[in-house]
This record gives sequence, C-alpha cells and structure tokens, in this order.
Amino acid sequence: MHETSRHRTFSSRWKTVPHFFTSVLLVSLAGICGAPLAASEPFRVCLVGADRQSVEKLNTLKGALEKTFGFACSLAPAMRSGGGRTALDPLRSAQAAVFYHGPGTLAEGDAAVLREFIGSGKGCVVIGASEEAWSALAGFSGDILGATPGDRFAHGSPMTVINLFPHPIFTGVTKFETQQAMTQYTKLASDAQMIMEGTVGDETTPLAWVRRRPSGRVCHLVPDEPGLFSDPYYQKMVGNALLWTCGRPVPGAHPFVQRTYMPDAHPGSFAITLPNGPSVCLDPVRGGINYIWDGDFVDLRPRWLTKQGAPAGIFGEVFYREKTWQPLRLGAPNREPDFHFRGYTLRDGLPEFHYLIDGRDVYETIGPGKDGAGVLRRFRVGPGAGPLWLNLEPQPGAEISLRGLERDGDRVCFPSSATGEFTIEIHRKTGGATP
Repeated sequence: MHETSRHRTFSSRWKTVPHFFTSVLLVSLAGICGAPLAASEPFRVCLVGADRQSVEKLNTLKGALEKTFGFACSLAPAMRSGGGRTALDPLRSAQAAVFYHGPGTLAEGDAAVLREFIGSGKGCVVIGASEEAWSALAGFSGDILGATPGDRFAHGSPMTVINLFPHPIFTGVTKFETQQAMTQYTKLASDAQMIMEGTVGDETTPLAWVRRRPSGRVCHLVPDEPGLFSDPYYQKMVGNALLWTCGRPVPGAHPFVQRTYMPDAHPGSFAITLPNGPSVCLDPVRGGINYIWDGDFVDLRPRWLTKQGAPAGIFGEVFYREKTWQPLRLGAPNREPDFHFRGYTLRDGLPEFHYLIDGRDVYETIGPGKDGAGVLRRFRVGPGAGPLWLNLEPQPGAEISLRGLERDGDRVCFPSSATGEFTIEIHRKTGGATP
C-alpha cells in the first residue's frame, strides 16, 4: 500500500504500526464464528435520523444492510407525533438501531420509546453524535456515548492517517479513507475502548469507540459524511457493529494473539481475544491463564506511548483468575515442577502453547467454547513417568466443566502415563462475583 497525493487517508494498520501487526496473528475461524443469519429469522434493525433529510440519506445505508447482511431494516419517520402512534414505534420491535447524529427533537411519546430502547440492552450504533440531536435523553453524552463532542479537529483538516485497531467490527475491512473534516470528541469515558484513531500532524483524535454498558453495548462512529453510506467498507463496519452491539457472532471474525506486557502478569505474556469474546491473559512464566475478562482486544497504546512502557489496557470485567505458581505438576500435586515454556504455534487456526513438565510434553490450545462462547482449553499430553496434576482455584465468577480428568477436591488428575487428551471449559457465571 502506497500513499498518494490523491488518497491521503488510509487504514494504516500495516503502515504506521508494523511492529504490532508483525506479531499479531489474524486467524480465520471458518466454522467457529457462525454462519450468516438465517433468512427465516431476519435480524431487525431500525435506522433513525434527526430530521427528514437525515432519514432520506439513511436509505442508501438501509439498502446495503439488507443486501449485504440480510437484515430486516426499517426507517423511523422524521415527523414526530405528539399523540397516537409514535414515530419511533419501529424501535420497539427492532433488535438494534442506527442513530444518524441522533433522534432529534421528540414529543414525550417518542422520548419514552427512546428511553425504553436505550435501557433495554439492545444494540446501539451511533453515527456522528451531536448533543442537540439527543436533547430528549438527559445525560446522553456522559452516560451513553461516553464522550463530549466539540469543535472541528485540526481546524477541519482531513486525516493524514487513520488507524483501525483490532476488533471484530473491522472484519472484512481492509482499508478506510475519507477526506471528511472530523468533529473532535473529548473526555472519553474510562470504559470506552477506542478502535479507530485519526491523525493530523502530531495530533490524534478518536474516530470510533465501543462501550460495554450494563444496559447494553454501544458503538460510536465519528465519520458521518453521507457519501460514506455508499462505501462498502463503511457499510461493513456498520453491519458488523450492529451484530457486535447485540453480542451476535460477526461472520469471518478472527482471533487476535499478541505477546506483550499485560497487567498482573510477567513481561512477554499473551493477550488472546476470541472472535466473540472473551479475552485471555496467558502467562508462560507462571505457567497458565492468569485471568479471563469479558471484553475485546487489549489497548496496546500505553505500551507504545509511555517512556517506561506501561502495561496494555483491558476493557471489561475479569471473571476468572489464577495465581498458583506453575499449577501443572507431574507425579504429585504438591511436587514442584521442572516447567519450561517451549513456544507456541497455530493448530487448526488457534494458538497452541507447548510446555515441558519434568520432561513430559503438554500442548494447550485455547479456543472458543463448544457453544461459541466462553473459553475451551484443550490439552494434548505426551507419554511420561506418572500422572499429570492440575491445581484448580475457586472461581466465584466462572463455571468450570472438565472432560478426561479425575477430580480430587480442588485438584484434577490426568491419570495415564500414556498419550491422551483432556479439556477444561470456562464460562462466565450469570450473576457471579468478580475475583
């Protein structure tokens, strides 16, 4: 990819951060990520504009979402009624919504429908939010959007670089370019994960972020120029964002694997994000999974931008945590192991880690659970002199399922000295406490 005077703005994942993407593994999970939505059960989306012109502009995007994704889309009428059938009634049956700038000025009936939708946990994608267009929802900027809109960034100059950071929303998006002047959003909430960033000179500005709120997921896309609604890559972003905000699989999404400096882990630990979540921190020095969090890929910018190299940032709650030193033991559960990490590779599209425990080969593959959610740890064990033990720890926030192991209290055993396999499946417990 080469920069030209005509196209100054690029999706620069390769151009500006090659040190990152040479070590990130983008792995296709055909058959794991899920097939496109069945035609018999179309995904219902409502597109809402602030005024009649906005609604008309959304027609192009509506057609693309119907054709490319097979969504069943409706447009909320621009005229807001004060009585009878409210104009935002299509929101009631929608599973997700796209708000172009915002819903605009609303009568009380429509405002009630909007509040009901926002608090329902349904998917919410906002394009170019403005405070004026959300006047019907008090506290929208801080509580929902997680940022405050301001003036034009860099006096309206077009972006010279646009970075797309790893996220399922960018599945199938190989580049993104626009000459649009961007609104600058400030005071980004601590739980808002920036997934797109624009640069002019030495200054940067967030161009897209996601939030996992208790009342539902939100994705905000700053680029809002109507011509983008005809851009296949932009259409793909919006469609993927709608699926992500509803917790649905994004077809073709890839896991990400990065060896980096993680919080509460030794340097050189692994950040692993599965296509539909969750994410895993595996510490090859301690010899196991340090924690699992209900979120997306890590924010590596603290590592790049600070002099001392701060740990990567994580977004989402940790629901599983281990602290036992080198919990895999050979022969007896209390015996200190001779543990060596021998590296990792890919097997069937997933990362496989190789350990040597008192001379016995152990291979661990980390992937999604059998239902597409959670984490499945699949172990292959080579021959060795004695049984293989694993010390488990109480997990108030997770449910653990075992196969191929014998359990003895908080210890489990692979009893055979011959080759074999066993699995440990981990799911977040509904209503479980965080460790």
